[in-house]
Amino acid sequence: GLEGGKVGETKTVNVRFPDALKNKDLAGKDAIFDVTILSASKRILPEITDEFAAQVRPELTAESLKEELRKAVDTQDAQEYMGARNEALAKALAGIMDAEVPDTLVTNQAREKYAMFMTDMRSSGMADEDIKQLINPENFSKYKDIEKPDIVRDFKVSMAVDEIARLENIQVPAYQVEEQMQSLKDQAAKEGQNTDDMDDEKTRRKVESTLERRMVYDFLAEFADLDVEYVDDNGDFDENLMEKLAAESLAREQEAEKAAEVEEEA
Repeated sequence: GLEGGKVGETKTVNVRFPDALKNKDLAGKDAIFDVTILSASKRILPEITDEFAAQVRPELTAESLKEELRKAVDTQDAQEYMGARNEALAKALAGIMDAEVPDTLVTNQAREKYAMFMTDMRSSGMADEDIKQLINPENFSKYKDIEKPDIVRDFKVSMAVDEIARLENIQVPAYQVEEQMQSLKDQAAKEGQNTDDMDDEKTRRKVESTLERRMVYDFLAEFADLDVEYVDDNGDFDENLMEKLAAESLAREQEAEKAAEVEEEA
């Protein structure tokens, strides 16, 4: 594991992919990841006293600070519930939508995701030449098969959300779209990105679609008959994350095999 590691160190992490992984070529197999530690920290919780509270804000006391902390925790719990609620609503909407999703749409969406995947690999330090070797029809086909269920589901959810918004006259206020657009530009500028290259129209459509989906989810949560069930998910695993790790592991394995073949030929 990474526990006890120091900044700058590269440690080897052994991972066994779950037997339930969709990619049966990697299901149940062991993988090795080299992880470089970029930062490390240790959390030290201070004692909440009147003196400490006054440092946070002059008029605060220990009791009033504790009350604000309790409210903040309750808000965070509500946000975590909302994420689970929205995921359950999306799953239900996708399940009742009877629609054929064109393969061309799946291909285009998968191509965009694949390009982002390659960008992430470049950001993680992989050389451009190595990335170019991974961009081939076979690898894309495997990636498309992995991403297809999510793409199809998201398409069905989008259709359902648009129809509900139309029927219930749910409209996103223009000022909310502009505020979110400005927030995205500020964040991009903070990260050193050139906002002049941002496609405002495309970004606006995505922002409006995201806000509309949230409003529809809130509408359904208010007027639909929802049963809340708390499930202990300690034994579950993030299958999408495992699939992504599997794809990355497979790409590295293919790269290593090609490098070995080159050495043998030499």
